[in-house]
Amino acid sequence: MGAAEAEASSAGIEPIGAFTETSAPRPDAPPKRRRSQARVLLAIRDLAFHQEVLDFLEREPRVTVVGAVSQPDALFRVSNTAKPDITMVCPLIARDARHPAANGRAPNLLVVAEEMTVPILREAIEAGARAVFAWPEEREELARTIFAIPREEESRPDGRGKVVAVFGARGGSGTTFIATHLAAALADQGRKCVLIDLDVGFADVTVALGMGADDDARTVADLLPVAEELSPEHVEDALHHHPRGFSVLLAPAEASVGASIAPGLYEGVIKQLALVFEAVVLHVPRSLEESARLGLSLADEVVLVVGPDLFSLHASRRAVEAFGLADLPGRCRVVVNPLVRGGLGVAELGGGLGIPASAALRFHPAVGRLQDRGELLPARSRGAGRDLRALAKLLMAGRDAGSEG
Repeated sequence: MGAAEAEASSAGIEPIGAFTETSAPRPDAPPKRRRSQARVLLAIRDLAFHQEVLDFLEREPRVTVVGAVSQPDALFRVSNTAKPDITMVCPLIARDARHPAANGRAPNLLVVAEEMTVPILREAIEAGARAVFAWPEEREELARTIFAIPREEESRPDGRGKVVAVFGARGGSGTTFIATHLAAALADQGRKCVLIDLDVGFADVTVALGMGADDDARTVADLLPVAEELSPEHVEDALHHHPRGFSVLLAPAEASVGASIAPGLYEGVIKQLALVFEAVVLHVPRSLEESARLGLSLADEVVLVVGPDLFSLHASRRAVEAFGLADLPGRCRVVVNPLVRGGLGVAELGGGLGIPASAALRFHPAVGRLQDRGELLPARSRGAGRDLRALAKLLMAGRDAGSEG
């Protein structure tokens, strides 16, 4: 991955020309936008690229371009006054948005790139971008995502946590690895987070966290006697608290008990925990059955884990069709795990699924050894650990922007 991670991908992209900065709609524009319109702030350095994207946006009747700038300082200044729903930038400006001074001042960040490379993708993730789109090939997907992002007045009620479902359509794709490490990363970042294992058949989260059937830990099965009168106190009592700072609702230790867990019990648990926790991570079983459908339907965002091979792509494509994930632009994020030399690339996998890849995790040689011992990557690990921390920030970026608004 050394060559793929090089910064050379952005070399040769130099700003040319200057743009006229606008901080509000033209004087002849209607004084108040319709509720269905999206307010977009555009920030692209290259003149020709800037004009192409601007022309595309201005042809969309449901879009109001509230500003068009060429420099990061102008981007943040206009964003403060124009209050956009969406900020659309090129990779060069996305890099500047990573600076601490940005501090969430580019809400619902979308990146458009003339060349899709792994370094560009990683920098966009670290900047908190919701998605990255190849221009002009993915402009229709870009438009659908713009319209799918909730407007400020349509954001979720205050106090409700974000529910993220982690799902892999093929065994060995790393669903359990990503779900457990996302919970750890969110806790490391100061989030109040709970991980829920919906896989009552195999209970892989229990093993991944170094626990066994003889640990006598409480599980979702302890809620069966109180299922008809479920209260927040009941749910809290059933949680296991991991040393990394996140809580876990484990699946039953015995598969036979799992058969008696009705999806309705999980639905009540998820809805209650979303009122208490800032982030709720769902470990969704590799299945097309009701438990998987429930987890995906209750999620605010779905992390679809795809391996860099044709079998994983095939299984993921079937899952996308079965669950209608392609019909929910902006709500499903494709995560490539691991991204290895010789495997299918980010663009190939995203193109094969019809959903652009949002993240790629680097291969980490220590993962196998740690998993065998039921341990997680250290909080400050590099490589895949850094990628997972960036993914955790990306998943919460939209919620933070909404709460600040």
